[in-house]
Amino acid sequence: MNDEFEIRAVRERVSKLEAEMRFLYKHLGVTFVPSFELDPADAEVAELIRKGDDLKAMAAYRAVHRVSAVEAKAAVDAIRAGLQIK
Repeated sequence: MNDEFEIRAVRERVSKLEAEMRFLYKHLGVTFVPSFELDPADAEVAELIRKGDDLKAMAAYRAVHRVSAVEAKAAVDAIRAGLQIK
């Protein structure tokens, strides 16, 4: 029972901090851009994306992570965005 109380208290505090951060970003005119860190296991995937070969990048991602084609496509898109490649 005590754990539930502590979890609720932490969630409320995090929610309050998030609201304060949104206020500060808006007040200061700042946009938060999360940093991107490439997983070393995805180095080949990133290189294939840079070469413009998304199909091979998806296949490489699937081979490493054993995910579906849909998940691999989403991951390749996310890596491309993180690397700021259009």
